[in-house]
This record gives sequence, C-alpha cells and structure tokens, in this order.
Amino acid sequence: MFKIPPGACVATKKKGINGWLLENFFSPRTDRVHHVLVRGYVPEIDDYEFIESIHIGLFGKGIRHGYLFAEYEGVDVEIYTVSSVDPATAKRAPLELMRFGKSPYDFFLIISVLVQAPWVIMRNLIKERRFRKLRAQDFRYKPDTSFLCTEVYWHAYHLVGVDIVPTGVLPFPSAYKEALDKGVIKLYYKGILRRDADAIPGNG
Repeated sequence: MFKIPPGACVATKKKGINGWLLENFFSPRTDRVHHVLVRGYVPEIDDYEFIESIHIGLFGKGIRHGYLFAEYEGVDVEIYTVSSVDPATAKRAPLELMRFGKSPYDFFLIISVLVQAPWVIMRNLIKERRFRKLRAQDFRYKPDTSFLCTEVYWHAYHLVGVDIVPTGVLPFPSAYKEALDKGVIKLYYKGILRRDADAIPGNG
C-alpha cells in the first residue's frame, strides 16, 4: 500500500469552465484545481479517509468524507505535504477541521471573487498600466466556516497555527502553486494514484 501521511493534500485536475478559468486567468499557473485533505489510514478497509468540500446542484453539499483509493485510484494527482511541520501537527490538522463537519460549500466566496474581479482588473490596469493575470493577493478574503475545496486544506492547518497561505490571501489553487514554488509545501508524489506507487525520493 502506498504510504500517504496524515495531513497531506491530494490535488487533481478539474474539467469544465471553473477549472479552465482558474488555470488560465490566475498566476502562477497550475492545472491542479480540486484539493482533498488526507485524514489518515483506515486499516479495516485498507484505504485512506479524506475530507473535501464539494457542491451538488445550486446550493447543496459542503464538507464530506470519503475514501481515497475508492474514489481517486487511477486519477492523475499531485500530493503535497507541509514543509517544516512535525508529523503530530500534520495529523492533528484534519482532526481540528472535523469540528466544522457540517459546514456548507462556500458559494458566497465565489460570488465575492466574481464581484471583485472587474475592480481588481481595473485597479491593476491603472496602477501597472497593463493587463496581467490575477493573483490570489489581489483579492480581499476573510475566512469563515463555509468552505471551497481549497479552503479545507488552508483552514485545517490554520487551526493548528500554520498558514500555508498568509491569512487574508485568497486560498485558491494559484496560491498553493506559489506556496509550492516558495517551499512552504513540498511535492510528495506526482502521477497516477496507485496502491503500489512510491513517494518522490526523500519525501517518503
């Protein structure tokens, strides 16, 4: 069985308009749009429990739990761990998040980003005299107890005193790519999720 540490993040690609917008309109560019947080190994079923936030329909769903290989085996993934965090803290992060087990999907954050975007573009054009891709730092963000999938990863570690993305910065996929580039998080595995996979040398 592929060993994945508790508190790791599994990031996947996502088709559709949302994935295309996040990949092409934000910088730094990344195709990893959906994120799930590994809670830990469950030996009784030989799989890893994860936590994610998804939407179903207009206003349905939010935080949910699932089993990683049951749902994502065979999928192209990148797995991240947080640098300079001890295993006990990483294990505690998803447990702290479970306090918000009935949290709804954060539709209001999507609306907020859409409302802010024209003003951000205009402000950047006035200040920089050019069009450029959007950055997570361009947007105002205040955490609450509703979550997009990317907020799940950030909020869990925030609850144990670790900010993967600085507080107040929009925790969108591009922000995690920047955290990866800066070494705040590190790549644990990249490829097709398989039970016989191996971590990147030095990270296992």
